[in-house]
Amino acid sequence: MSRPANVLAVACARITSERMPGKMMAQVLGSYPVLGHVLNRLEQSESMRKIVVATPESELNAPIWDLATSMGHTVVVGPEHDVVARMEKAVERHAVDGDLIYRVMTDQPFLDWNALDSEVSIMQAQGWDFVLPLTFSEDPVYGASAHLWTRRVWHAIANQSRNDEREHPGMWLRRHLGKFNYGLLDLPHWAYRPYRLELDTEDDLKLCNILYGTWTGQGPPPLRWVVQQLDRNPSLAMINGHVRERTGTYTSFTKAEIEAWHRDYAERSVVWSDVAG
Repeated sequence: MSRPANVLAVACARITSERMPGKMMAQVLGSYPVLGHVLNRLEQSESMRKIVVATPESELNAPIWDLATSMGHTVVVGPEHDVVARMEKAVERHAVDGDLIYRVMTDQPFLDWNALDSEVSIMQAQGWDFVLPLTFSEDPVYGASAHLWTRRVWHAIANQSRNDEREHPGMWLRRHLGKFNYGLLDLPHWAYRPYRLELDTEDDLKLCNILYGTWTGQGPPPLRWVVQQLDRNPSLAMINGHVRERTGTYTSFTKAEIEAWHRDYAERSVVWSDVAG
């Protein structure tokens, strides 16, 4: 039996970018722009009910609006630097009872729909508000886990995030984990790799083009296949291996905050997530 489609995905995207302006519309193999590939990957999910693209109000973002609507998806607009407000507009207008809210990181061109579906199943089975990957020093490879929350969690994020937390939805949650019922996912070993699978520089785009160009299967390349290619061809990982991460789970918070997470983790259940990829 297929799972019910109950995920509202909110893909926050904008043309402006400090490191790589226009990256959302950068062409991959002369076909879809990067954002188109991200939306296509979301469409593979069995849990997906609706995809909304949330952009700043500026007309500079018109190419994003045109792409999203051409692919059959809804667009909402809001403040450029208040991403929480943009997401809240999407949730207010398009969420229905029972929806889980998925914050889509549109600069992750290999996000894994299998990981999303696995998290949905686990959250429903356990009755959790959200899940976190079981890590103590680094994040899993980008795309192997999802920012997926119940409406209760999203309502708290939207209403309680401080001004300095509103550009990065989820920062408030990381500082208030103990308020919610959540669990930890022990992801498969292949998900823990030091590879850089996001888009912020021309070298990131070069790697993205090579990986998409190498794939010959049906549909978009699964994340596990991408990781296997990098395992087998270390020179590929070197293309953008020099690019330094500016923000992330373990770079955006203080040592004391991270230690508080780990103390809270000790009180939580762990579930094995066999993401096929």
